[in-house]
Amino acid sequence: MALFPEGRQSLTAYAYNMGPAVLYQPAYRFIAADIGLEAGAWLDIGCGPGWLCIRAAAGHPELDVVGIDTSETMLSLAETNKRGRLNVTLRKMDGAQIIYPAGTFDVVTAVQAAHHWTDPGPILAEAWRVLVTGGRFYLYEADPDGEIPADWLQRRAGWPPDAILRRRWRRYGMDQARWDALKAAVAASPFGDSVEDERHGFYRRLVCTR
Repeated sequence: MALFPEGRQSLTAYAYNMGPAVLYQPAYRFIAADIGLEAGAWLDIGCGPGWLCIRAAAGHPELDVVGIDTSETMLSLAETNKRGRLNVTLRKMDGAQIIYPAGTFDVVTAVQAAHHWTDPGPILAEAWRVLVTGGRFYLYEADPDGEIPADWLQRRAGWPPDAILRRRWRRYGMDQARWDALKAAVAASPFGDSVEDERHGFYRRLVCTR
């Protein structure tokens, strides 16, 4: 996210909150429901405007959800979006330097964040460290060549069409080579081969077990 000057970064954050973050609302709900954590602690790395945190926390007062991001603008938007929800905490923090103690979280997620990482190794090591034994790290990236289930998106009058989405995901997301490189990084991390490569909605996802 540090690729842009602060003004451009802020503009990008506001545009994302008004566009893709609205479009992906059903996806956030499906991800939260599929992981299904109802109590304990959940960390979302690269939380952006906070919507996965908000959907995960909804209706689960015994679950504490922490969202971290390096963008102050994204975190400000997330604070507004959470509307005072007490079991969502938002903090400015780098995923490669998580301040929480070892064994804090039952689940760690990173949705559409890994394509920003120039070096995933330290982030994978930190995710391993802060997870409880048996906890899981879920990595999601949109697949430009996969199926796009209609109910996973909240479109406005049919916009954007699938072709536009695929073009965006190819431009800003991960192609197959980068996905394979991420899998190789996971294999070289403390998670080793305790990982499943699967599909969930329009995402490719890696489920890494501590």
